[in-house]
Order: sequence, then structure tokens, then C-alpha cells
Amino acid sequence: MKTYQTPNPIKQGDTIGIIAPASAAKRKSTQLGLEYLKKQGYQIKLSPHLNRAYKYLAAPDEIRVRHLQDFLLDSEIHHIFCVRGGYGLLRIIDKIDYEKLKSIPPKTLVGYSDITALQLSLLKKLGWVTYSGPMVASEMGNDFSQFSENWLWKVLTLNNGQLNFQNPADDPIKIFRQGQARGNLIGGCFSLITPLLGTTYLPDLEGAILFIEDVGEPAYKIDKFLQYLKLHGVFHKISGLIIGKFSGAFKEKDRKNFTLEELLQDTLPEVDIPIITNFAYGHVKQRFTMPVGGKFKIDTARNEYIYFR
Repeated sequence: MKTYQTPNPIKQGDTIGIIAPASAAKRKSTQLGLEYLKKQGYQIKLSPHLNRAYKYLAAPDEIRVRHLQDFLLDSEIHHIFCVRGGYGLLRIIDKIDYEKLKSIPPKTLVGYSDITALQLSLLKKLGWVTYSGPMVASEMGNDFSQFSENWLWKVLTLNNGQLNFQNPADDPIKIFRQGQARGNLIGGCFSLITPLLGTTYLPDLEGAILFIEDVGEPAYKIDKFLQYLKLHGVFHKISGLIIGKFSGAFKEKDRKNFTLEELLQDTLPEVDIPIITNFAYGHVKQRFTMPVGGKFKIDTARNEYIYFR
């Protein structure tokens, strides 16, 4: 298991920079999200172009890269939260000056969905642990669930301890294949992981615990993504697999599509690693915040899914 650089825990009074590295967000939900963070006791610094769209992006590529780097290099900003996902990070991860960023300590970066591409590239290039979690407009300014809120702050404030991730009582984790594993958590949105296969922006998956989710992708595309991983030998590298929610992909009583379990059985018949499904993570109301690069343990017999810091 690798030891990546984990940013300092968040504390009240810290300054959070708010950025839009992908798409722009709606003004009203952004404002509500900002008010939420202020009520939690944080200072706020806003990047331009949070709400002004440039086609389906928040701003042209060079501007989004500049704002991202400026906020990462700003010594007055302790943590960075993304306003929303959308699309745009695959356009700019090759334009980031990683050499310049090596001169600074890691900063908290929170986001998910399209932000996955940025989080994986920062882990690969800089060894920074980041957090796949709720965003300012998407959740904090839009009916933020108590479960998601609690897990966000549990993870971000943890210091030299551990957390056992347990689903809501009415929506339990499902065990597809029993087992134990220890490794670094690597993953995020499935459709952002697969384009990075074979590139210099995907962290080493040897011994890792891979976690995946997605939204709006039909079952055959999830099938295709699984085949990408199989063809790249990923399932023989990782030590465990955590499958979150594939919102909209697997509908009950849909006889034209395979179920997720059938796809896993077809794709991984001889892979002897622990595999869990229905993990409370993804484009869903009740979701965990996942430390990308963090140290994690799976023990299905003990019902333990533990993050160590």
C-alpha cells in the first residue's frame, strides 16, 4: 500500500476556494451552497466564471486552467471545493503545470463526477489525496441530505483515526464476492476512469481498491467499461472492487438488459478478490465522501469497510 500525501484536516475559520474547473453552475444553487459553507464557519474566496457559461464549459480551457492553478498556489486558500461537475477536465489535465505544483503542500480538493479526471491526475502526478464528495451547487445548495453532509465532514475533519463506512440502514451494502483486501482507494466516475487507461494520468492500480459509479449510462455502456478494464488487465492488478450506484442503468424488470450481477459474473468469473455492490456512493442523494488515494480495508465477513488516516 502506498503512502500518498494527505492534506491537513479542515477546521472552522479556514478559507475555502470555490472553483468551476468543468461546467458552470446555476446562480441560485451556488449562492445557497455558499451560504451553507459560511454558516459552517468557513471563509470563502470565489473564482470567476462560476455561473457564466462558455458553451457547455464554465470558461475556455486556458482560463479554467489558470483559475485552478492560481487557487492551488494561493497561500491564503486552505481548501478547494468545486461548484459542480459537468464536463471539461479531460480537456485540461494535460495543460496543468504539475512541476510548479510540486512546490506546495497538498490542498483539500472536493468534487466528483467530471472532477474524477482531475483527482486521478493529481494523485498520479503529485501524490495528493483528494476527496470525491459533495459539491457547492449540486448538493450544498440543493437539498443536502443529512447522510451526505455527515460523511463529508467526518472524512474532511479526520486526523490520525479511522472510519468504518456503513450504508444507510434501509439500503445495505451487497456482497458479490467475499474476501479481504487492503489498498489505496482509487476511482470515481466510471466514464472518466476508462479514458485514462494507458495514459500517464491514471495512478498505478497494482494492489489498489478500485471504486466506481456513474449516472445516465445505459447498461451496455457499463458492460463496455467493464470490458475495457478486463482488456487492460485491471482486475488482475487490484485487490478489491467497490461498486457504487449506476443511476439509471439497471432498471427492474428490464428483460433486454443484463443485470449488474450478470455482467460481473460474465466479466469476472475467476477473479478472486472481494467485490461489493450497492455502496452508498455516486450521483445519489445519500452518498459517502471517498478519499481518492486514501488507505482502505475491506473485510466482508466482518462487515468492515474502513478508511485509515
